[in-house]
Amino acid sequence: MRDRSSFFRRISYILLAIVLIGFSPTFFLRAFFEVPVIPSYVYAHGAALTLWFIWLCLQTTLATGGRVTLHRRLGPSGIAIGALVVVSGAAVSMGLAPRLLAKFGNIDSDMARIVATAWGSIGMLVAFTGLLVAAVVFRQKADIHKRLMLLASISISLPALSRIAQFPVVDLPAPIFSFLGMLTLLAILVIFDKMHTNGIHRVTWVGSSAMLATLILFGFVISNTEFARTSVLAFN
Repeated sequence: MRDRSSFFRRISYILLAIVLIGFSPTFFLRAFFEVPVIPSYVYAHGAALTLWFIWLCLQTTLATGGRVTLHRRLGPSGIAIGALVVVSGAAVSMGLAPRLLAKFGNIDSDMARIVATAWGSIGMLVAFTGLLVAAVVFRQKADIHKRLMLLASISISLPALSRIAQFPVVDLPAPIFSFLGMLTLLAILVIFDKMHTNGIHRVTWVGSSAMLATLILFGFVISNTEFARTSVLAFN
């Protein structure tokens, strides 16, 4: 029973570790690496994202330890942090082209990739928002709530996974590595469901499917429209 109750705590720690490792060269330990200067809103997003995963670890630890009252009292702070993640993340996504333009001077040859990355990130934030709102709505139903919170957190782990893909020891393109990493995290949840329930929990199926559909819609469909390109260029 303890293994079952501690699962969400353990995987929240894994997600925090992914963020800390992925963003170490460009954020946490940037003083030790040769990395370009980043604007203040990128720092703000990095801080909000880190705070989210720290908060998630705290909440899962409290829930596992039976500190349910304190866990619920800290719930509203998670909504505020989540809002900061979305707002700052949107600024980072739409500011991608201007940052690259300032760095390289000409980004025309990579514009398709830049638009796909920016709108894929927007899709990630949409998925996160939807899952977080659903988690708040179902906060009284623990089995649903904790799965939605986990799925929301997995949805915003993609940037950290993409950074890990850039490490010299990883020999896979960032999109492939991050997608496989996300699928691995989802598979862990599916395996947990299979081991501890009568099958795969419906929220695991529905939430995962909705998240993947949103990422595909924004990253591959909307990003190929003229509107997507125009909106990204409008921030230049």
